[in-house]
Amino acid sequence: MSHPPAPLGADAVVPLSPIGYVVTEFARPQEAPPQATLAYGDQGRVVVYEPYAGGLDGIAEGWYVWLLTWLHDQTEEETAPLQVVPRGWEKSGRTTGVYATRTPNRHNRIGLSLVRVREVKGNVLHFDGVDLVNGTPVLDIKPYSPTSDTPPESD
Repeated sequence: MSHPPAPLGADAVVPLSPIGYVVTEFARPQEAPPQATLAYGDQGRVVVYEPYAGGLDGIAEGWYVWLLTWLHDQTEEETAPLQVVPRGWEKSGRTTGVYATRTPNRHNRIGLSLVRVREVKGNVLHFDGVDLVNGTPVLDIKPYSPTSDTPPESD
């Protein structure tokens, strides 16, 4: 009988490598919209490195896909707090746990953007819905699924 693997500790290193990078008009995080779904008028591209380009096969115009990214343009100070003031609460002085927010300032700088595919040409995925800065590393691309990405209706 096999035993489940032991959980990794808080100091473990999990190896990740980018499959490509984002091209946008935004140079700083403060310039980019807060969520991709609020910025479908803005266009960007994902340039997928050649060894991974075959993975774009089957992605069609009009699809929605999740971009999992590495938010590389955050400072150590921005990623350290576990208590934050969410957008819209600035004047209240209230804080909440970082995991209860969508802030990009987190210990693990993983970004999640829901974008609409305009087209795929070779190793480039053109999309609508930009909330990322130019050069953001892309870790993965996953299709959005209304049946899997929407919670079931409550009884």
